[in-house]
Amino acid sequence: MRRGLILVLVLLVAGLPAWADSPLRHAGVDRIVAFADVHGAYPQLVSVLRETAVVDDSLHWRAGATHLVSLGDLLDRGAESRKVLDLLMRLESEARAAGGAVHVVLGNHEVMNMVGETRDASPEIFASFGGEDATREAFGPRGRYGKWLRSKPVIAKVETSVFMHAGVDPAFSDASLNDINQRVRRELSEWDAGVRYLVDQKLIGAAPKLLDAVEAARKEQERLLSSPTRHEPDVQRNALLLAPLVNIGYSSLFAPNGPMWFRGFASWSDEEGGPKIDALLTKFKAERFVTGHTPQGDGQIKERFGGKLFLIDTGMLGGRFFPKGQPSAVEITSSGVKTIYAN
Repeated sequence: MRRGLILVLVLLVAGLPAWADSPLRHAGVDRIVAFADVHGAYPQLVSVLRETAVVDDSLHWRAGATHLVSLGDLLDRGAESRKVLDLLMRLESEARAAGGAVHVVLGNHEVMNMVGETRDASPEIFASFGGEDATREAFGPRGRYGKWLRSKPVIAKVETSVFMHAGVDPAFSDASLNDINQRVRRELSEWDAGVRYLVDQKLIGAAPKLLDAVEAARKEQERLLSSPTRHEPDVQRNALLLAPLVNIGYSSLFAPNGPMWFRGFASWSDEEGGPKIDALLTKFKAERFVTGHTPQGDGQIKERFGGKLFLIDTGMLGGRFFPKGQPSAVEITSSGVKTIYAN
């Protein structure tokens, strides 16, 4: 039976809906501006975009061929998460028309919202989407924001810089940049397929919370595998369809050392991290990593390993979450990397 289930899994994954293929590598770029971890801090993001001359006074694109990179965690905590998304979605099309680009890489909070985990959403955030259920619907596979985010990568390489939210743990995976992106996309597609089955069976509502979906999947899988017809192909297929929900904690979406959550880039000592960063950059044919995810307590961008890593989560939202936080960005040109603060 186990060999049969594995075979069904292979066939199932092969048959999942195709993802939009976001470009991974971008060359011929003269100027890059990157920021991290907005967390709904709309006024602070606007101040960064103005300080870096990315937008004009009317908040329209004015940066020509510049590439703007968001390192994830646009959402949660701050009240204006929806305004942040709407702004970047509009700038994405305006930048494209001007010969530039907006790259939005996924953070763990985008992934959380896409799978119904809204524990860090404030009442103000729920209200901006029309309620808690409406918020989860908006980030589902059919929602406006869910569709948009599902087209985004986890990692983007622009010129010689690799941009991602958290980091790469060599102990978790030795995959290529493209393979890391494809794994996250596959796991999100598998999650959506499992939830769709549960909804069709009327076992959960149309916009379930993460834990409700996981528990419903566990019970249904147990029922299927203990039924008299458990050896039938359709039953095996349905049981296997639910496995990604039951085992979501082991996926790269939620594994503590996976690409959405890993904090080693910030916590490695110079002695431990130096050789690992060198090996990763050699493998990915890059000059530097630029990441967010781990807030810098003093609100300052950190350069590590001789300029091979920049940690740029400076707690943009500020307030009780990040008392010393401030809005910031890095600008990368042929002259090097420049840190920018917008007070």
